[in-house]
Amino acid sequence: MKTRNSTHRSARRAAALASLACLLGSAAALAADGYAPRHLQINYTDLNMSSVAGATTLYNRIRGAARFVCGEKGRRWEEQRYWNECYREAIADAVATVNSPLLTSVHNGATNVSAVAAR
Repeated sequence: MKTRNSTHRSARRAAALASLACLLGSAAALAADGYAPRHLQINYTDLNMSSVAGATTLYNRIRGAARFVCGEKGRRWEEQRYWNECYREAIADAVATVNSPLLTSVHNGATNVSAVAAR
């Protein structure tokens, strides 16, 4: 049973990481656990990425896309834990993919505020 849960978790993590790649462009998400593949592209050509407002707007778009890609949060503790992990990883990986120092600063500020609020 433990092997099945570990395999299941690995498959879901792989699907989440594959979906993450879709957040900003071209990679297709892998289907796992009977879910249809999701493709999601965030357009940010309309944003000035050298301004805090532009980076913040893109960060909010990434957060919304991560919520979509990770799906429903679920009711059980295990499902919620998986969703939270998926959501955090999707955002962090998307921010890293954009490779913008200002976006990274916005993300780090939001992450630090969340960590303080969680304590």
